[in-house]
Amino acid sequence: MRVFLPWVQAAARPGVFFVLGAVTVVFLAVFTAVLVPAIELASGAPPPDVVLLQTPADFFAWLRAGGAEVRRLYGLFLVADTFYPVVYALFLGAWLWRLDPGGRLWPLPIWAAAADYVENLAHALLLYAYPAEPAALAGVALVATPVKWGFIALALLAVLGRTLARRR
Repeated sequence: MRVFLPWVQAAARPGVFFVLGAVTVVFLAVFTAVLVPAIELASGAPPPDVVLLQTPADFFAWLRAGGAEVRRLYGLFLVADTFYPVVYALFLGAWLWRLDPGGRLWPLPIWAAAADYVENLAHALLLYAYPAEPAALAGVALVATPVKWGFIALALLAVLGRTLARRR
């Protein structure tokens, strides 16, 4: 994890930190206001990246039901999600570093990003393999999703906890 520390420390500099925060918000807005709703409209369900618990059968049913348009939209989603984990990991890691320099919580968002990349790679391979349905590969992606969200939740709770601790 120490290999990422210089990046997090650089991201914690005030100007860089605020730019990363703005970029994080823009990405989040594009995902929540454009990409996720477009996928939901085309498929009747949200993309698997935002569903905490599902089975490989659920994933393949979603992929089949949405047809070519959902596969196209989800491919675009995955392209955008190639960049977002780096952005949110650096932003949240820098935020934790700023709140507690030298603390041990700053790697939490790095672990979230790692799980996000495992999830994205597995989903990209599943799109590529379609119409084949490799259940083991889907299982990897569907385990990575709650792991990602768990680390993000822990990072946000750590930010909240450290912020409240500093105010006392």
